[in-house]
Amino acid sequence: MNAKQRTILFLIADTGAGHRSAANAITNAIRIISQKEQEEWLAHASSAQTGGGTVSTAAQEASEPPPTYRIEIVDVFEEYSRFPLREAVKLYGPTIRYNPRLFGEVFHISNREGPVIAGQFLTTPLILNGLLRLFKAVQPDIIVSIHPLLNHVTVRALREFDLRIPFLTVVTDLVTVHYSWFAEGVDGYIVPTEQAKELYLKRGLDPRRVHLLGMPIDPKFTLPLASKEELQRKFGLQPGLPVVLLVGGGDGAGGLQTAVRAISHARLPVQLMVVTGRNKRLFAHLQRTKSHLEVPITIFGFVQNMPELMRAADVIVTKAGPGTICEALSCELPIILSGYVPGQEEGNVTFVTKNDVGVLAMDPPTLIDALRRLTKPGSPELRRQLENAKRLSRPRASFNIANGILSYLPDRSEQNVWQSARGQRRQRMMSGRLRSAIRIHRLRTPLRKPLLRGPLVRRLTSSRTRDISDKGGDLTHRADRNL
Repeated sequence: MNAKQRTILFLIADTGAGHRSAANAITNAIRIISQKEQEEWLAHASSAQTGGGTVSTAAQEASEPPPTYRIEIVDVFEEYSRFPLREAVKLYGPTIRYNPRLFGEVFHISNREGPVIAGQFLTTPLILNGLLRLFKAVQPDIIVSIHPLLNHVTVRALREFDLRIPFLTVVTDLVTVHYSWFAEGVDGYIVPTEQAKELYLKRGLDPRRVHLLGMPIDPKFTLPLASKEELQRKFGLQPGLPVVLLVGGGDGAGGLQTAVRAISHARLPVQLMVVTGRNKRLFAHLQRTKSHLEVPITIFGFVQNMPELMRAADVIVTKAGPGTICEALSCELPIILSGYVPGQEEGNVTFVTKNDVGVLAMDPPTLIDALRRLTKPGSPELRRQLENAKRLSRPRASFNIANGILSYLPDRSEQNVWQSARGQRRQRMMSGRLRSAIRIHRLRTPLRKPLLRGPLVRRLTSSRTRDISDKGGDLTHRADRNL
């Protein structure tokens, strides 16, 4: 008998790389868990067989094979929302890059119940039908949101059609958790820190539904690696010279060029590894100018081996992204924060400094001073931060979160909610709702009026209108994409 397949739908938005990275980390953990379950079941079934190819009674009575998992990760705003919401969300990147103070002000102003309700009132009509189309197409057994702006509208969509599908939220902000993260009606909330849990409890929500499991980071951070010395040789680094890793996130932001120039000017006794991410311009500039620097430097673009780079380093300099902070902690790496996004990343700075696993250094003199203290031979500050990082890290958080999500799945003996008679009725209701929305959209989009008047023009216009009506499927397809 074939194992039943369960479908897991992750709702994200590519506002920064963190939400997709978190979804990918949990997905990889689920796949590893599933592979292990399959291997254990096969081993058990094999051991139950007797010689000669016959199957023993024990094998016949063995349990069914474990389920397999189909996983869908969807950028809801990009693929299923309407204008202008779809375009407005794209302003996140330029805003934090060119006017971060404005973003911080908007964050704080909106971080209350009233603005969140008002925002949902304005945006729900632009995304609700798209969500219904997504649910109907994917037919998930469980839905997991990894973005604060998708929680309230998902609860409404599930309630409106009485879809009894488990809905979970995985919070990816460490401390400064926006009000919109916690929507009443979610079945389970997974939070990364004690501070995030306290904010949840202050909202008066059900304490049985919140689970402190950590921040999802790639399972590769749990794998055994070569020693620091071997990794440094692999990357062509000089033995015995402290290694400083500079990371600017997936887009290579975070003042990398300024930091490199400051370290070179100070002639610190260190060597640098710089990860420029997708910033090809910065990568090319550093390659051109590295021969003029006063410190050895190795330059990387976008990388897939961050665990090795972090394990090879002695200190990391990075902006205050929650994912990179937790990755560094899992590698027991002292952290120097070179910047943060006002509002949502302010709490990350507090998390690092209060737990004494790093410092904030937003100007060159502070950065140089911090590096001098941490790279000094026998540094007590370095030793203390290493111990704190080891205490604070949760390298297996993705596996804990994955197991938490899988625990909400319906039992294998239960019929798929979409295949039941009740589920079939709900699908027909959703189809009717979407068809009505398409008709309304077509009625609100009149044909262009002809410039001329007269019997011939009227006949041509009528003929053209009938022709378009006969090809209504194509119009319906276009209208459906905008709902």
